[in-house]
Amino acid sequence: MNAQLIKLTEERIDSNTALSTFVQKAKEITIPLFPQTVQFTDPALKFGAAVVSVSTQLDSYGNNRDIYKNESGGFCLHLSKLNEIAQQAGIQIIDSRILERKVDETGRVTFINHQVRGRMKSIDGSVKEVVTTGKYDYFRDVESLGKGDPNNKQVKGRRKHAEALAESNAITRVYNKLIAQIPTNFTLDELKKPFLIPFVIEDKDALLNQLPEDERKEVVKELVRKRLGIADQIYGAPAQQIENANVVTIIDDEPETPTPPQVEGLTIEQKNRIIAKEFEGTSQAERTEKIINLVKITGYTDPNGVAITASRIEKQLVENQINFLERLLNLQSTMQNEEAPL
Repeated sequence: MNAQLIKLTEERIDSNTALSTFVQKAKEITIPLFPQTVQFTDPALKFGAAVVSVSTQLDSYGNNRDIYKNESGGFCLHLSKLNEIAQQAGIQIIDSRILERKVDETGRVTFINHQVRGRMKSIDGSVKEVVTTGKYDYFRDVESLGKGDPNNKQVKGRRKHAEALAESNAITRVYNKLIAQIPTNFTLDELKKPFLIPFVIEDKDALLNQLPEDERKEVVKELVRKRLGIADQIYGAPAQQIENANVVTIIDDEPETPTPPQVEGLTIEQKNRIIAKEFEGTSQAERTEKIINLVKITGYTDPNGVAITASRIEKQLVENQINFLERLLNLQSTMQNEEAPL
């Protein structure tokens, strides 16, 4: 972390004037996720800043562990990176449950409605609590992804992960409600800057300064005793402070906006992995045919100039065949993205 970033993380913000100045300065080297204005009503509460960096070193398919390419050619954050940002902001997921689960006559899932409740301490001392839902709809997938074909590989793959898709979509909506400034689409150049995450700090010195001098000395004395392990805790732990704070609950009952499959939890790379794995249970002939077809479609050539033949494929371990199939699927996806109209 360079000196400029360290200096930003050392600042403590206690007014909207300071906030505005801080954000303008931070924009030069970071992506600040601070709100524009807030209510600074408690003199002991201030904003601090944490840094979350994103890897921009992409693999041959245009993805990495932090980001993935979306259908418009920009980049989105994986849920794991959003979780890291949420953790730095002090967001807690306090409840996650399935509200509705529908299955067909054979017991296979057709619809999931998953509810997530998250909370975060606000700069005014209250706790903002958000309740959102995320959905998985098999029949919508059949129409949008499968173009009416229920045997479409992507449709079948997503169905296997229906519960996880619905939950991750709900969690993402919680984060977007509690961190209102977080964008959903980035260029690669933008992501070369780290995120600057706001979190609430309780300045105990500011609280002490409100006491008369004699009482202040007594509190400091008790604090020292506490740290030595010889006194009861005088300050509530962060979790206790949140439990005892005034909670403002926001129910997100807006209609869920249909989002690209990647935003709902699975990237193109992950979906291709699922599709490839499905060929583990097929016959060798079917697996060979799929690989040969993809080699033709993608124009893949061996780096050593050796021809990709059925005989060569079938001499490989099944695991190696699946890995190669996944690689070809990702190459095909990359080609389709490059050919898509702007």
